[in-house]
Amino acid sequence: MIPLTDIIHKLSKEEQAKFSNFIKKSGKSKQSRKYELFKLILDEKFPAREFPKRIYGKENKVAYHQLRKRLFDDLIKFIALERFNSEEEQLLEITQLILAGKHLIINKNYASGFKLLCKAEEKSIAESDSESLNEIYNLLIQFSHYNPEIDLKITIKKLERNRVLMIEESNLNMAYASVKEIFHTYHQKGIEVNFDEILSYVFHRFQISEESGNNFKTLYQLVQIVAANANVTKEYHMVAPFVLERYSKISQKEEEQNRYVFFHVKLLYFIANVLFREKRFEESNQFLSNMEKLLSAHTSYQKVFETKILVLQALNTNYQGNNSAAEKIIEQALHSKGETSKDYLDAMVVSSMIYFHQKNYKKVKSIYSKLRATDTWYIKKMGVNWLMNKNLIEILTHIELENLDYVDSRLESFLNKHEEYLNHDERAKTYLQFLKISYQHPSKVQTEEFKSTFFNSVEKKPRLQEDIYVLSFLAYLKAKMLGKETYETTLELVRGIS
Repeated sequence: MIPLTDIIHKLSKEEQAKFSNFIKKSGKSKQSRKYELFKLILDEKFPAREFPKRIYGKENKVAYHQLRKRLFDDLIKFIALERFNSEEEQLLEITQLILAGKHLIINKNYASGFKLLCKAEEKSIAESDSESLNEIYNLLIQFSHYNPEIDLKITIKKLERNRVLMIEESNLNMAYASVKEIFHTYHQKGIEVNFDEILSYVFHRFQISEESGNNFKTLYQLVQIVAANANVTKEYHMVAPFVLERYSKISQKEEEQNRYVFFHVKLLYFIANVLFREKRFEESNQFLSNMEKLLSAHTSYQKVFETKILVLQALNTNYQGNNSAAEKIIEQALHSKGETSKDYLDAMVVSSMIYFHQKNYKKVKSIYSKLRATDTWYIKKMGVNWLMNKNLIEILTHIELENLDYVDSRLESFLNKHEEYLNHDERAKTYLQFLKISYQHPSKVQTEEFKSTFFNSVEKKPRLQEDIYVLSFLAYLKAKMLGKETYETTLELVRGIS
């Protein structure tokens, strides 16, 4: 039996609310019982064996299993519809054109049907959607005797060329999965990773040519693996040279400019983000500018990336030393729709940091009053690093407001809830210990003993290899030690002045 309960519980709170509305709007008879079953699954108060009795008042297992199947069918429809979000609306439009075109041809409306299939072909070529092209060419060949304008030989050649591309894509997918598996094995065995060597082996293994293996889609897939490796090794500085060298080669190929546009946009954002982490803020903004130019020519993707771009522009501007300009940019992001989207939540925490640097603690409190979900939900939605940044900024804000009882409570809760995470991050654990001393015994902060003990206890890394968010939190304590402003000290640390 398919685990319906597990699928429902793994939906986010936002998705669960959307699915609840989806059931209510279905307009089917017995909908109330379907909704009742959904609510029982969500509540987790009763074991599944009790569901039939609670819904029907008796052990009506036959009716319950039919109800369960109807709810499952609705869930699958809902997930399929959600999949076609704004990122994939072009693919949805292609699918609709193919289905409509085929329907019209079968019902002898030949002219309109073939017109829709040709329109679907144009869009599929623009999206490099070889699977849709395969279906379109097969339909054009199958019904070619109804359209004398179709050149059968040319259409067959198109289908054959497209099949070669489909095989290449399949080989690339196998290569991508193999690289990922090799990385995982190497990490488990503690073997040092040589990415170029692994790549060369896998490309040879799956007969991938240099030409087919170097496009925006493939590079985007590969940099996700490199980034995942950096998350394990903490060597983020190794990502930029890898991606920039390969991006430069691909972007010089004229034939690649209009292929895999969506992956090209995602790749530009990835590079801009890596450069920000490398503290190369001007270069990061340049890639964001390139991204905006590409989006202006492909407007269907603009809404997907507008908040992401604003958040990263605000970060770059803030760390370049223009805090007031950063505030204006991030406030544009906060006016975007979708208050539970990942991009909006990112904007919330980035804005709290910008306001903190301005010493505008009232605004920070206002931001955090809107973040009411549980830590568990935020970890699932945003990841543990996002949650750590959020909670730490909140704690620092209340230290500055001298709400020390609240700080003690939040810090204790933070340490207890994230004990497992902190056991794997000695630097964070050490930082929190010194942070506690800084507000409980402020007179000790500027003593030589505190300074030397702190810097000897926290592992030092070269500036360009140090995570920018780690530097920002270190700057708070360093500012206390020196009797300086946090923002000023943050900029000095990021620039390598101190």
